[in-house]
Amino acid sequence: MVKPISLSPSSIALFLDCPKCFWLDKIKGVKRPSGIFPSLPSGMDRILKEHFDRHRENSTMPQELDGNKFGVSLFPDKEKLKEWRDNRKGLRYADSKSGVILMGAIDNLLITHERKYAPLDYKTRGYPLKDDTHEHYQHQMDIYSFLLEKNGMPSAGFAILLFYHPLRITSSCNVEFHAEPVQVRTSTETGEKLFIEAVKCLLGQEPEANRKCEWCASRIRSPHADGL
Repeated sequence: MVKPISLSPSSIALFLDCPKCFWLDKIKGVKRPSGIFPSLPSGMDRILKEHFDRHRENSTMPQELDGNKFGVSLFPDKEKLKEWRDNRKGLRYADSKSGVILMGAIDNLLITHERKYAPLDYKTRGYPLKDDTHEHYQHQMDIYSFLLEKNGMPSAGFAILLFYHPLRITSSCNVEFHAEPVQVRTSTETGEKLFIEAVKCLLGQEPEANRKCEWCASRIRSPHADGL
Protein backbone atom coordinates (compact mmCIF):
# COMPACT_ATOMS: atom_id res chain seq x y z
CA MET A 1 0.00 0.00 0.00
CA VAL A 2 1.41 3.37 -1.02
CA LYS A 3 1.68 5.85 1.82
CA PRO A 4 -0.46 8.93 1.09
CA ILE A 5 1.28 12.26 0.53
CA SER A 6 1.05 14.58 3.51
CA LEU A 7 1.27 18.36 3.24
CA SER A 8 1.76 20.97 5.95
CA PRO A 9 1.87 24.77 6.05
CA SER A 10 5.68 24.60 5.63
CA SER A 11 5.46 22.34 2.57
CA ILE A 12 2.85 24.64 1.02
CA ALA A 13 5.20 27.55 1.73
CA LEU A 14 7.79 25.61 -0.29
CA PHE A 15 5.23 25.22 -3.10
CA LEU A 16 4.67 28.97 -3.16
CA ASP A 17 8.40 29.61 -3.16
CA CYS A 18 9.24 27.06 -5.87
CA PRO A 19 6.79 24.52 -7.38
CA LYS A 20 9.67 22.45 -8.79
CA CYS A 21 11.42 22.03 -5.43
CA PHE A 22 8.04 21.19 -3.88
CA TRP A 23 7.28 18.55 -6.55
CA LEU A 24 10.74 16.99 -6.26
CA ASP A 25 10.42 16.86 -2.49
CA LYS A 26 7.00 15.18 -2.40
CA ILE A 27 7.16 13.03 -5.55
CA LYS A 28 10.85 12.14 -5.86
CA GLY A 29 11.99 12.52 -2.27
CA VAL A 30 14.68 15.01 -3.33
CA LYS A 31 14.87 17.59 -0.58
CA ARG A 32 16.51 20.96 -0.44
CA PRO A 33 19.70 21.03 1.66
CA SER A 34 18.96 22.32 5.13
CA GLY A 35 21.15 23.75 7.84
CA ILE A 36 21.17 23.08 11.56
CA PHE A 37 17.91 24.12 13.21
CA PRO A 38 18.53 26.10 16.43
CA SER A 39 17.07 24.53 19.57
CA LEU A 40 16.17 27.81 21.33
CA PRO A 41 12.83 28.33 19.47
CA SER A 42 11.82 24.74 20.36
CA GLY A 43 12.66 25.39 23.99
CA MET A 44 10.62 28.61 23.98
CA ASP A 45 7.73 26.80 22.33
CA ARG A 46 7.76 24.15 25.07
CA ILE A 47 7.73 26.54 28.02
CA LEU A 48 5.10 28.79 26.40
CA LYS A 49 2.77 25.82 25.99
CA GLU A 50 3.34 24.90 29.64
CA HIS A 51 2.68 28.53 30.63
CA PHE A 52 -0.61 28.67 28.74
CA ASP A 53 -1.64 25.22 29.99
CA ARG A 54 -1.34 26.42 33.59
CA HIS A 55 -3.73 29.24 32.74
CA ARG A 56 -6.03 26.74 31.04
CA GLU A 57 -6.15 24.62 34.19
CA ASN A 58 -6.92 27.72 36.30
CA SER A 59 -9.48 29.13 33.81
CA THR A 60 -7.48 32.36 33.56
CA MET A 61 -6.02 34.32 30.66
CA PRO A 62 -2.31 35.16 30.27
CA GLN A 63 -1.55 38.88 30.50
CA GLU A 64 0.23 38.67 27.12
CA LEU A 65 -3.18 38.76 25.45
CA ASP A 66 -3.47 42.42 26.41
CA GLY A 67 -6.26 42.23 28.94
CA ASN A 68 -8.19 39.85 26.67
CA LYS A 69 -9.18 42.67 24.34
CA PHE A 70 -9.81 40.01 21.68
CA GLY A 71 -12.80 38.61 23.58
CA VAL A 72 -11.60 35.01 23.66
CA SER A 73 -11.01 32.13 26.05
CA LEU A 74 -8.57 29.22 25.91
CA PHE A 75 -9.79 26.00 24.33
CA PRO A 76 -10.50 23.87 27.43
CA ASP A 77 -9.78 20.30 26.24
CA LYS A 78 -6.09 19.80 27.03
CA GLU A 79 -6.01 16.18 25.78
CA LYS A 80 -7.51 17.06 22.42
CA LEU A 81 -5.14 20.01 22.10
CA LYS A 82 -2.21 17.69 22.90
CA GLU A 83 -3.15 15.62 19.83
CA TRP A 84 -3.46 18.70 17.61
CA ARG A 85 -0.04 19.94 18.79
CA ASP A 86 1.63 16.67 17.82
CA ASN A 87 3.67 17.05 14.60
CA ARG A 88 2.77 13.46 13.66
CA LYS A 89 -0.97 14.02 14.14
CA GLY A 90 -2.17 17.61 14.25
CA LEU A 91 -5.38 18.88 12.68
CA ARG A 92 -5.94 16.79 9.57
CA TYR A 93 -7.97 16.84 6.39
CA ALA A 94 -7.78 14.28 3.57
CA ASP A 95 -8.77 15.16 0.00
CA SER A 96 -11.21 12.45 -1.06
CA LYS A 97 -10.17 12.49 -4.73
CA SER A 98 -6.37 12.52 -4.52
CA GLY A 99 -5.90 11.06 -1.05
CA VAL A 100 -3.47 13.86 -0.22
CA ILE A 101 -3.55 14.78 3.47
CA LEU A 102 -3.24 18.30 4.84
CA MET A 103 -1.94 18.46 8.40
CA GLY A 104 -1.14 21.36 10.69
CA ALA A 105 0.20 21.19 14.26
CA ILE A 106 -1.18 24.20 16.13
CA ASP A 107 0.35 25.85 19.21
CA ASN A 108 -2.91 26.76 20.88
CA LEU A 109 -6.56 27.44 20.19
CA LEU A 110 -8.90 30.24 21.25
CA ILE A 111 -12.71 30.36 21.39
CA THR A 112 -14.80 33.51 20.91
CA HIS A 113 -18.03 34.31 22.73
CA GLU A 114 -19.86 33.17 19.57
CA ARG A 115 -18.23 29.69 19.85
CA LYS A 116 -15.95 30.22 16.90
CA TYR A 117 -12.31 29.21 16.83
CA ALA A 118 -9.07 31.11 16.27
CA PRO A 119 -5.50 29.72 16.14
CA LEU A 120 -2.96 31.13 18.59
CA ASP A 121 0.62 30.82 17.37
CA TYR A 122 3.83 31.65 19.26
CA LYS A 123 6.70 33.34 17.42
CA THR A 124 10.14 33.97 18.91
CA ARG A 125 12.24 36.76 17.40
CA GLY A 126 15.54 38.44 18.08
CA TYR A 127 14.24 41.96 17.46
CA PRO A 128 11.05 44.07 17.77
CA LEU A 129 8.35 43.70 15.14
CA LYS A 130 8.34 45.52 11.84
CA ASP A 131 5.11 46.76 10.30
CA ASP A 132 4.89 43.77 7.95
CA THR A 133 6.29 40.99 10.18
CA HIS A 134 2.90 39.33 10.64
CA GLU A 135 2.37 39.14 6.87
CA HIS A 136 5.00 36.39 6.59
CA TYR A 137 2.63 34.05 8.46
CA GLN A 138 -0.59 34.84 6.60
CA HIS A 139 -0.72 31.63 4.56
CA GLN A 140 0.02 29.51 7.63
CA MET A 141 -2.90 31.07 9.51
CA ASP A 142 -5.22 30.72 6.49
CA ILE A 143 -4.39 27.00 6.33
CA TYR A 144 -5.03 26.55 10.06
CA SER A 145 -8.42 28.26 9.68
CA PHE A 146 -9.30 25.98 6.76
CA LEU A 147 -8.33 22.92 8.83
CA LEU A 148 -10.48 24.10 11.73
CA GLU A 149 -13.50 24.41 9.42
CA LYS A 150 -12.90 20.92 8.00
CA ASN A 151 -12.79 19.54 11.54
CA GLY A 152 -16.18 20.96 12.47
CA MET A 153 -14.93 24.10 14.23
CA PRO A 154 -16.14 27.29 12.53
CA SER A 155 -13.37 29.81 12.02
CA ALA A 156 -13.53 33.11 13.89
CA GLY A 157 -12.04 34.77 10.83
CA PHE A 158 -8.86 35.73 12.63
CA ALA A 159 -5.76 34.30 14.29
CA ILE A 160 -3.52 35.69 17.04
CA LEU A 161 0.23 35.75 16.49
CA LEU A 162 2.00 36.18 19.82
CA PHE A 163 5.53 37.52 19.26
CA TYR A 164 8.24 37.35 21.92
CA HIS A 165 11.61 39.11 21.68
CA PRO A 166 14.33 39.59 24.33
CA LEU A 167 14.64 42.96 26.07
CA ARG A 168 17.40 42.63 28.67
CA ILE A 169 19.12 40.39 31.18
CA THR A 170 18.05 41.09 34.75
CA SER A 171 20.36 41.30 37.77
CA SER A 172 19.49 37.69 38.58
CA CYS A 173 20.72 36.63 35.10
CA ASN A 174 17.23 35.94 33.75
CA VAL A 175 16.32 37.04 30.24
CA GLU A 176 13.31 39.36 30.12
CA PHE A 177 11.09 39.09 27.02
CA HIS A 178 8.58 41.49 25.57
CA ALA A 179 5.33 39.92 24.31
CA GLU A 180 3.26 41.50 21.56
CA PRO A 181 0.01 39.99 20.22
CA VAL A 182 -1.04 40.74 16.64
CA GLN A 183 -4.50 39.91 15.32
CA VAL A 184 -4.45 38.66 11.73
CA ARG A 185 -7.53 38.32 9.56
CA THR A 186 -7.81 34.83 8.07
CA SER A 187 -9.55 33.33 5.05
CA THR A 188 -10.65 29.69 4.93
CA GLU A 189 -11.21 30.16 1.19
CA THR A 190 -7.57 31.16 0.69
CA GLY A 191 -6.40 28.20 2.78
CA GLU A 192 -8.47 25.81 0.67
CA LYS A 193 -7.27 27.38 -2.58
CA LEU A 194 -3.63 26.97 -1.54
CA PHE A 195 -4.19 23.31 -0.75
CA ILE A 196 -6.00 22.66 -4.05
CA GLU A 197 -3.25 24.37 -6.06
CA ALA A 198 -0.55 22.38 -4.25
CA VAL A 199 -2.38 19.09 -4.92
CA LYS A 200 -2.82 20.02 -8.58
CA CYS A 201 0.93 20.59 -8.83
CA LEU A 202 1.65 17.17 -7.34
CA LEU A 203 -0.69 15.40 -9.75
CA GLY A 204 0.84 17.07 -12.82
CA GLN A 205 4.13 16.82 -14.62
CA GLU A 206 7.39 18.00 -13.07
CA PRO A 207 7.35 21.82 -13.13
CA GLU A 208 9.90 23.81 -15.06
CA ALA A 209 12.95 25.04 -13.18
CA ASN A 210 12.42 28.33 -11.41
CA ARG A 211 15.39 30.54 -12.30
CA LYS A 212 14.68 32.74 -9.28
CA CYS A 213 15.24 29.73 -7.01
CA GLU A 214 18.87 29.20 -5.99
CA TRP A 215 18.40 25.42 -5.81
CA CYS A 216 16.87 25.26 -9.29
CA ALA A 217 19.72 27.45 -10.54
CA SER A 218 22.23 24.98 -9.09
CA ARG A 219 20.46 22.11 -10.85
CA ILE A 220 20.61 23.98 -14.14
CA ARG A 221 24.38 24.39 -13.67
CA SER A 222 24.79 20.77 -12.56
CA PRO A 223 21.85 18.74 -13.89
CA HIS A 224 23.11 15.45 -12.36
CA ALA A 225 23.65 16.88 -8.88
CA ASP A 226 20.49 15.22 -7.54
CA GLY A 227 21.08 11.94 -9.28
CA LEU A 228 17.95 12.43 -11.35
